[in-house]
Amino acid sequence: MDILLRKIDTIEELQKMAQLEQHVWKASPTPIHQTLTVAKNGGIVIGAYVAERMVGFVYSFPGYKNGEVYLCSHMLGIDEAFRNRGIGYMLKKAQAEEAMKAGYRNIRWTYDPLESRNGYLNIVKLGAICSEYIENCYGEMNDALNKRLPSDRFYVEWHIGSAYLEERHRMFSQIHRSPEAEVLDWKERANGEPEAVFLAKEWESFYDQPVLFVPIPLYFQQLKEKDHELALDWRYKTREVFTRLFQAGWAVAHVLRNENEPVQYYVLIKRDKLPLCQLPTT
Repeated sequence: MDILLRKIDTIEELQKMAQLEQHVWKASPTPIHQTLTVAKNGGIVIGAYVAERMVGFVYSFPGYKNGEVYLCSHMLGIDEAFRNRGIGYMLKKAQAEEAMKAGYRNIRWTYDPLESRNGYLNIVKLGAICSEYIENCYGEMNDALNKRLPSDRFYVEWHIGSAYLEERHRMFSQIHRSPEAEVLDWKERANGEPEAVFLAKEWESFYDQPVLFVPIPLYFQQLKEKDHELALDWRYKTREVFTRLFQAGWAVAHVLRNENEPVQYYVLIKRDKLPLCQLPTT
């Protein structure tokens, strides 16, 4: 299957994107006048096509915060019939290439930290980091993926062209999960679903560790459908953990998965240990 990626900025192409957006999220799409204005004014919109059928897209626009201009990546959607084929990764890499050409050096976006697949793509495959947690970021959302839960989000940074992207594999290649460094434990219920369990240690006892581990469910959407109260429990407990750790200077920088466990682990280190400086341009 050949995937063609290209920037899009015409009404006809953006109409196709709106149709795909509605199909993916089962909600009203972003108005064409908005996406067209973004595409014509510093934004980067890329479509993924199979034989001229749009099967995925990434939508991003300029952002500004604390004196820095960055690219805000607002949406990435893939037709459900074409998922698990690496199209999301392809779109993000193409986005980074176009962003570098346009002079951006940082791309930021949000995602639900309990969505393990998104976490693995964003943190491990792409090399984004997170040290900011936004509680109920978008308020109440009624689309298929977000309904009935607070819309908490990780606000991630992708430092394209940084020394960190060159060095991260070396930094994390020898990391293994250490139970004494976990700030949130889990146990398996009788039905096989994981449940979050706070450890009895004082918070300060974790801060001397070089690395911390926080588990999340591997299949959060299925867990939510089976046991909504358990899903809420994961939301509230991980919210407290990440909020505390980020305020203390920690950052999510890696993910570990252990075979036969229904969770995956976010790996956190102190943010000031990450080489986020830009490499010189040629």
